[in-house]
Formats: sequence, C-alpha cells, structure tokens
Amino acid sequence: MSFSFLQKSGQLIRHALPFGITMVFIGVSVLVLPVPYLGGIAPMLGLVAVYYWAIYRPDLLRPFFVFLLGLLNDFLHLLPIGLSALLFLALYQLVLSQRRLFIGQAFPLVWIGFVVVALIASLTQWGVMSLGGGQGLSLQPVFLQFLLTVFLFPLPVWLLILLQRAFLTQE
Repeated sequence: MSFSFLQKSGQLIRHALPFGITMVFIGVSVLVLPVPYLGGIAPMLGLVAVYYWAIYRPDLLRPFFVFLLGLLNDFLHLLPIGLSALLFLALYQLVLSQRRLFIGQAFPLVWIGFVVVALIASLTQWGVMSLGGGQGLSLQPVFLQFLLTVFLFPLPVWLLILLQRAFLTQE
C-alpha cells in the first residue's frame, strides 16, 4: 500500500468525522437517561452537533448530510419523517448565515446563540406535532427537553472541540 493511499484514506475519514459524530450524538440521544422526573426526555444532541459544525466546519457537513441526519433523527425518535430533516436544514442555514457573528467569539455568546436555535427548534417541533395531532400538546416536556439541552450544551461541545482539535486541525 502506498503512503498516498493511506494519506487520502485518513483525510476521507477525517472529513467524515462531523457526519459520523453527529450520527453518534443522535443515537445517544435516543437512550433514556436514568434521571428522576425526566421520564423519556432526552437532550437534542443532534441539534447541538449540527449547530456546532455549522459554525466551525460547515465545509465538512454539507446541507445534504444535515438533511440525512435529520431523517435519522426522525426515524430514531419516532417523529414524523421529514420534521427534523427540514428543521435541522433550516436551522443549519440560519446559523450558517450568521456564522461570522460566532467565529472568534467567547463561548457564552455561542451558547446564547444555541439557546435561540434550540428554542426555535423546540417550539417548531411542538407546533407541528400539535397540528398533526389535532390538539395542543403539553408544553411541559418540550420545555424540559429545551432546558436539558441548553444546560448540557457545554459537554457535547467540549467533546466536539476536542475531536476537531485532534483530527481536523491539519487542514
């Protein structure tokens, strides 16, 4: 095997990292946390990853892949097919359009931006699910999921930063 082949293979794997780690985040978010009073509520880890990559490496997570990740999220979370896909894609484009505001900023500003994105995602999902069911669903689980996601945001972002520094800084 030539060095060139290995080098190209390594580069391909590195370029697939944002897609792969976002898939893992979506898979982990299906797991029920053994936390009292939360029931089946899980953080929106897929949204966290899409938000992060839209700011820091949109060249490695293109809209087509964001759409596929949304479909995976819909399938695993038993949501209407296309809901997360369109929501992820719309929020990805929104964040991408405002990317210059976040690059080089302190973490609290990035976190505040995510709070806005998570609130839009939560309320949109609640609205679509309420309309689909023909009645207004309770806002309590939506609010708890929003709070859990926002509260845990630094942990998955810390992991994403470590992965980016370890595998994607050579480019």
